[in-house]
Amino acid sequence: MHRHIHLAAVGDANYQRAFSGIPFYLLQEGMRQGLLDSGLSLFPHCREQRCLRIAWNCARILRCDTPGGYQFSIGFLERLYHGTHQGLTSGTILSCFQLLPPSLLADSRIDKWFYIDMTLKQMFECYGQSRIGRMIREESLRREAVGYRAAVGVITHSRWAAASVISDYGVAPDRVHVVVPGAGLDRSEYEHWESQNHHGDIAETEELKLVFVGKDWRRKGLDRLLGAFALARKRNFNATLTVIGCSIDVVPSDLRATNGVSWVGFIDKHTEGRRFIETVGRCHIGCLLSRAEAGGIGLREFHALGLAVVGPDVNGAPEHMFPGASIAISPSATDREIAEVLLDLDTHRDKLNALRSQAWSNRRLALWSESVRRLLPILVRELDSLNMKRISQPCPPAGICELA
Repeated sequence: MHRHIHLAAVGDANYQRAFSGIPFYLLQEGMRQGLLDSGLSLFPHCREQRCLRIAWNCARILRCDTPGGYQFSIGFLERLYHGTHQGLTSGTILSCFQLLPPSLLADSRIDKWFYIDMTLKQMFECYGQSRIGRMIREESLRREAVGYRAAVGVITHSRWAAASVISDYGVAPDRVHVVVPGAGLDRSEYEHWESQNHHGDIAETEELKLVFVGKDWRRKGLDRLLGAFALARKRNFNATLTVIGCSIDVVPSDLRATNGVSWVGFIDKHTEGRRFIETVGRCHIGCLLSRAEAGGIGLREFHALGLAVVGPDVNGAPEHMFPGASIAISPSATDREIAEVLLDLDTHRDKLNALRSQAWSNRRLALWSESVRRLLPILVRELDSLNMKRISQPCPPAGICELA
C-alpha cells in the first residue's frame, strides 16, 4: 500500500525562495524519482499571522520576556497547518522544520518524519538567537523532543546534527539517519551547463578566480575572506574575487575598497538560474569561511560545478565538502593564516588542479539526485514496515497517540 509523502516547510514547499530553496529542489527531484507526492503550501506571512505576531510579541514584553520567536509558538504552527491538516486523512509528512503543531503530532493517521539541518538547541547555541525569549526557547525545545519521539524517524543533514538528536533529545540511534542535501541548482540549467563545459587544469600564469556566495556577510565570514584576500594580494596573489548575494553597501566601509573584488549582488536563481550557474561555474575556488554553519548549500553548489573549496571547519559544514577537493579552515584562523592557504594554492597549481579534478569527478554526488537516492531506501523501508504492522493490527482511532 503506497503512503503518499508530503513535503512541508515553514512556507510554500513549491516556492523556490522558501528555506534557501531546500524544500523546492528536494521536492522537484523527489517527485521525479517517485519519493514525494506533493509539497504543502503553507503561508507564514499572511496578514492574519503578521497581526498575531505583533500581538504575541507585545504579550512577551508584558511578561517581562524578550520578544521574538513567534514562529516557534503553538498558535503559529496550528494556524499554519490548520487548513492543510483538515484535508489530510492519511499519508506521511516529511518536515524540513523542527516543530509540528501538537494536533498533527497527535493524529495517528499521519506518519511524521523530520529532515533537518540542525536541532533547535544547536540553532539557539551556535547561531546566537539572542532575540528569542527564554520562555519560548525552553518551550520549543520541550516540544521539539516530543515531536521527534512521535515521529517514525529523524533524518539530518549531517552527523553533527544527528549527534544532537540522539544525545540532546534522547532519540534512539536506529531512528536517526544522515543524508547530506544537494546543490540548489535547476536540473535542466545544470545539465545544459555541464554539456558545454569540461574540466581542464589551470595554467601556471592564469589568474585564479575565487567566488563567495552568501547574504549574511558576518556569519558567512566574508570579512575574514576579504581580509585574507587583501593580505594575499599584497604578496602578489594572482587572483580576483567575485562576491554574490551580498551587496557592497552592507559590509563595513573599510572592506568595500578591497582591490580585485567584483560585487555582483543578489542573483535570483528562480529567474536567473543560468546566470548563477555560469557566474559560479567559471570560477576555480569556492570560498566560505563561516563562523557558524549547519551545512552550507553553497558548498554543495561549488562542488557540483567542479570547484575546489576553501570552506569552514565548523558544525556540519565539513560533511558538505568532498574530501580531496576541499581545504577546511578553522573559525579561529587569522586573516594571515587564511592568506597563506590562498597563496599556497596560487604557488602550487598542481595541488589546486588535483583538488579541482577531484571535485569535477564527483560533481554529481553533490546534486539532489544523489541525496534523494539516499533518502529513498530510508523512507520506503520504514514506511513498508509500518504498513505491514497496520495490516496485522487493528487501526487505533485518530488522535490518541501518547505524546508525553
